[in-house]
Amino acid sequence: MEGFTLGGIYERLQYRADDINGLGALERRVDNWYVVGKYETGAHSAALSYGRKGREKLSGAGFSDLPDSEAHQISARYGHSFSKRTQLYAMATRITNGSNAFQEFGYAPITSTTLFRDPSRGADSTGFGLGMIHSF
Repeated sequence: MEGFTLGGIYERLQYRADDINGLGALERRVDNWYVVGKYETGAHSAALSYGRKGREKLSGAGFSDLPDSEAHQISARYGHSFSKRTQLYAMATRITNGSNAFQEFGYAPITSTTLFRDPSRGADSTGFGLGMIHSF
């Protein structure tokens, strides 16, 4: 298979809590988007992707918008197919957080508590991976 593929997604996440500790209702809105391009030629494939998490927009219960809450992620992937069913791949990704953003990889074991601020808030993360896909 050979050629270039482009894809993307836009989503608006909206949450509503009816009562926050007696302060009233709270609404949270975040706009996110993601785009990916992939090129395949012969046994080789390469892909680049970029995603953006928008600013946290809060209203109600005495809250206002959260500044510096944006986050960005960029990823690169290379794959080599040994057959139609088996591919070896390598990838790298970088998450850049604003000072009030706390986007993290899904496996991150560190979480915030009532007493301590989220340790990943404002921190930037980099990840690397190697893997193999085999379809049965």
